[in-house]
Amino acid sequence: MMHRSLCSVLVCLFLFIAFCGVGQAVGAGISDAFFDAEACGRELRKNLQKNKVRSNWTQCIDKFQSVYRQDPKGPWAPASLFHCGVLYMEMSRGFRSDADKKAAADLFEQLQKRFPDSGYRDRAAAELQKLNAAAGAAREEAPAREISRGTPVPPEKEKQKKRTDAKTVPPAAAASAGAGGPFVKADACFQKLRGSQPTESSRREWMLCIGRFRNAYLEDPTGPMAAQALYLEGVLYQDLHKRLKFDSDLRAARENFEKVAKEFPDSPFAAKAAQELKAMRPAPRPLPETMARRPASPPMPSFPSEPAAPVPSEIIPETFKPAEGEEGLAIVQDLRHWSNPNYTRVVVYVDRETEFTHRLLKKDPTIEKPPRLYVDLSSSTLGGGKQKTIPINDDLLSDARAARYTLDSVRVVVDIKSFDTYKVFSLRDPFRIVIDVWGRNGTGAVASEREEDSAPPPGSAVERSRKVPRGALARQLALGVRRIVVDPGHGGKDFGAPGFIPGVHEKDVVLEISKRVARKIREEMNLEAILTRSEDRYLTLEERTAFANTRGADLFVSIHTNASRDPRAYGTETYFLNLATDDESIRVAAMENATSTKNISDLHSILNDLLKNAKINESSRMAEMVQSSLVKNLNRRGYDRVKDKGVKQAPFYVLLGARMPSILVETAFISNREECRLLTTASYQEHLAESIVQGLRSYIREINPTAFSEPAPGSSG
Repeated sequence: MMHRSLCSVLVCLFLFIAFCGVGQAVGAGISDAFFDAEACGRELRKNLQKNKVRSNWTQCIDKFQSVYRQDPKGPWAPASLFHCGVLYMEMSRGFRSDADKKAAADLFEQLQKRFPDSGYRDRAAAELQKLNAAAGAAREEAPAREISRGTPVPPEKEKQKKRTDAKTVPPAAAASAGAGGPFVKADACFQKLRGSQPTESSRREWMLCIGRFRNAYLEDPTGPMAAQALYLEGVLYQDLHKRLKFDSDLRAARENFEKVAKEFPDSPFAAKAAQELKAMRPAPRPLPETMARRPASPPMPSFPSEPAAPVPSEIIPETFKPAEGEEGLAIVQDLRHWSNPNYTRVVVYVDRETEFTHRLLKKDPTIEKPPRLYVDLSSSTLGGGKQKTIPINDDLLSDARAARYTLDSVRVVVDIKSFDTYKVFSLRDPFRIVIDVWGRNGTGAVASEREEDSAPPPGSAVERSRKVPRGALARQLALGVRRIVVDPGHGGKDFGAPGFIPGVHEKDVVLEISKRVARKIREEMNLEAILTRSEDRYLTLEERTAFANTRGADLFVSIHTNASRDPRAYGTETYFLNLATDDESIRVAAMENATSTKNISDLHSILNDLLKNAKINESSRMAEMVQSSLVKNLNRRGYDRVKDKGVKQAPFYVLLGARMPSILVETAFISNREECRLLTTASYQEHLAESIVQGLRSYIREINPTAFSEPAPGSSG
């Protein structure tokens, strides 16, 4: 018994010694790393050539960061924070950077907050006091220096400087925890882009930098680097919007700032994000002086029996410019149209949201006026001041024109030849008014024109199918499914969702998948496939649906990749047009529509009318077939992490007004590490295309069991 007790004691003693040894080894490793970082700083201060290079300073800072990351609550942590702050403070003197001073101050404040019992607390407080005193002295001396130069700083440049200083926040939080490689690379990219102006051609470089900040955040979403990474990502999106005027960039910036303010309220970047959000709020629209001086008038009836004629174009001066005080008016910027003999879409582009009414006027033989549809935009004016007329001259409409109706309103008039039904609705971000007019044979009408890329190559399966006897082809395509429009989402200046891998973007991935889908439709299904875009170019969402309608498409398939703030989200899902039934569907629709979730909710009233003519049941069934095929085929191909997120419904702009069964496929999450990697491989793109085409084939077979069947031997058709 005594022998057993002695053995137990010896075993415990051995384990204790071993445990202490391991702890000492770990502690020794951290202390060695700290002394190495300290030596880096000492050597840098002695070498005048080295300390003129900023990257040498950040290299030493990185070494202290590494010590902190290994044991954020250990005895070396406060010392690492303090030395990082000192290095930033010294760097600010050499490079005259207010941002480095701010970084040092943030670190000293964090040290005092996190380690109140540490001996470094008082040292940090003393350094912070020096920084504050120096800042106060600089503020007092600033007016004297400005006067001595004799050239005061213009107010707009002063504002710009303040704005730049607010953005130029180096990795202060980097020293406080896990900055590491991703953030350092992102910050280097940010410093390179700072001061330059984004262009269409350089947008890819800006998106690459945005992707690096996103990865820095994803590496540690709750760490001390997260708030800064999100904030600077938002700043880049905001700069893109200011130069390129793309509303999805402004939406992305707003979402980043909101996330920083909400999830990191104690971070110094929360206050900066709140300031940016406040600046984003549109100022109240001022009334024009001419309106402000007018006495209040009784409200006009919504639909007068016969409205006054628009202001004739001949009385509008050619050199008209909006008068002073009209900056509060919305500007009608452009009119565009798409048409075939049985369908026409006219879109009115306005620079901001404004109220509008519309009315159909019957033909008036007494004054030789044809039927016409008008849309009145209140609080509006014309860009350039000139009446704009676009000739249409199809079977439905003669033309469309926009002119000033009153001093503060614009009327858009569409002259009608014939029609069966019409619909007027608005979309947001940017604001535009859509006018859809259908003829009596508008559903499934055949377009007289063909896209060049829709023509089948010589000797292809599609060309061979055209040699099939007329009767056999009629039986094969009994329900008229012969032309499918494939829509690669995004394109051009609209990059879509950034991938988890920097440099990977939704617009490029979905174009490759869509090309494969179109090729398989032609070769394997003997049907016609038309791409809305076959290259990297920008298309508006309303243009894509109009493309499908005017080409007489029988099916419409829009292909996208999904994205989420949660990098763990993955899976595939397929949508059809309807009222959204859950918050996640609203979020996805808002992302693809480049608008807010609130705007998506507001679409419900529009959809109540539009859905009466949409192929909802057919679209739902096609979505089920494609979704089922995606999951089964990818599983069969050996992809073991295929998550079936199911078939859902949501109001997508790209599907609004489509007169054929239409779906939107979210193939995978480009924001997920593994799925982003797969999406960039040719094999996975091919398997996705194969799955989508198999789903389309199943849908056509269900509605027409004889589709794709060979004619009986000897049949003449």
